[in-house]
Amino acid sequence: MSDKLRVQSFSELLGSILREYEHNESIFGIHRSLFFLPKADSPCAAEMFGSRLATPVGPAAGPHTQLARNIISAWLSGGRFMELKTVQIMDELEIPRPCIDVADEGYNVEWSQELKLEDSVNEYINAWVVIYILRRVLGLENEVPFGTIFNMSVGYNLEGIKQPRMVKFMDTMVNASDEITKIKRILSEKWPEFADIDIPTSLTNSVTLSTMHGCPPDEIEQIARYLIEERGLHTIVKLNPT
Repeated sequence: MSDKLRVQSFSELLGSILREYEHNESIFGIHRSLFFLPKADSPCAAEMFGSRLATPVGPAAGPHTQLARNIISAWLSGGRFMELKTVQIMDELEIPRPCIDVADEGYNVEWSQELKLEDSVNEYINAWVVIYILRRVLGLENEVPFGTIFNMSVGYNLEGIKQPRMVKFMDTMVNASDEITKIKRILSEKWPEFADIDIPTSLTNSVTLSTMHGCPPDEIEQIARYLIEERGLHTIVKLNPT
């Protein structure tokens, strides 16, 4: 098993999805008979952060939610609350892999991040756009609301979170208009049947804060205040029991 995550360009990602679906009626090995197709009047639906949430389930932040194809797989399987992988300023650390190893005991190596910040945000944008495209492919576009929430996750201390590259990451998650405009050009050239899809340029208005073991309570409060007051984000603070 490789210890590195490999990203795809948007064209590679969408092209592989459409080919597989056309030939096998599956996406990433998930057959269409297993796709979750929400109903407009679903009793599981709710509202969160001012947006509709079709189901109250989804993948937790982890190495798997760094890649667009895993986020898309979760969506196809019924996940609608996507807690994206926690990102941090130190994105080139050399640490043992896998970062979580479970044989007969579980060990978690802290500070893991497999992708650079710029790759992470591109993966999240690609997943966001592809989900909107799949709503059309699967006939959901005009039948049910979007019902999907992307929740970004940041860590692990105030100094790191306020670094310019982290600020740029959060800015782009809130307003990815430049990046989505570029993708729209690709769609116009290669897949014009999807070029007219209305894709919101804001991926999220919420954030989950993950801090290190032993992070002082006053620093956690400072980070939360920064995220709420200065960035205007709905903020979830993870409570680390250790």
